[in-house]
Amino acid sequence: MEPMISVIVPIKNEPPEAALPLARFASSPDCELLVVDAAGDSPAGRALESAGARLIPGKGSRGACLAAAASQASGEILFFVHADSRPPLDALELIRRTIHEGARAGAFSIAYQEPDRRMRWIAAWANLRSRLLRLPFGDQGIFCRRDAYEAAGGFRDMPVCDDVDLVRRLRGVGRFVVRPEITTTSARRYRQDGALKQVIRVWAVLGGYFLGISPQKLGRWYFGKTSGPGNDRGQVS
Repeated sequence: MEPMISVIVPIKNEPPEAALPLARFASSPDCELLVVDAAGDSPAGRALESAGARLIPGKGSRGACLAAAASQASGEILFFVHADSRPPLDALELIRRTIHEGARAGAFSIAYQEPDRRMRWIAAWANLRSRLLRLPFGDQGIFCRRDAYEAAGGFRDMPVCDDVDLVRRLRGVGRFVVRPEITTTSARRYRQDGALKQVIRVWAVLGGYFLGISPQKLGRWYFGKTSGPGNDRGQVS
């Protein structure tokens, strides 16, 4: 029997049509779809629940929501996916193969929906960063063995950089692989705020994280006066 994979999707303000493509995981064999709903009763959450997902209420920061969902997951492998990201169609097979070949954790590469030249350039740099530094972001889709997740300490209660923080610790417990297959994700923030402004914001927050600035302050930098999953997707990417 193939190892069970728990696909964990955090949602808040996404419209149902944005998240429904992930409902395919609810009908996959040896897989469960868990949706952690920071809104408590969002249309996207209800739509995914109707499609077969298990709905989990979320509280607090994005990191806290993901930790709560992971604690209720049944799978030997955990796969964290953003609601507006589209992993490869054979993502589960690729994840199982990567783990079977000895990796403890990994992620996919990235591309953006409806890319123009700027977004292709941003994706190229993101993929270079991921391969050279083994530092993917959450919108690429991060997967790991459950025992590796637990050994690393899991997600922490952080409004931003929760994905980077987890990846850094996962790298310390075993082999971390960035696969060449593509997760396609939304470029919404880049289009709303301007690509250059968003790139500067991302790198400023990422630099602040590595300098030890508090997650709460970084959240204010990234989101404005308020921070957390109720304000946006809750990650630096």
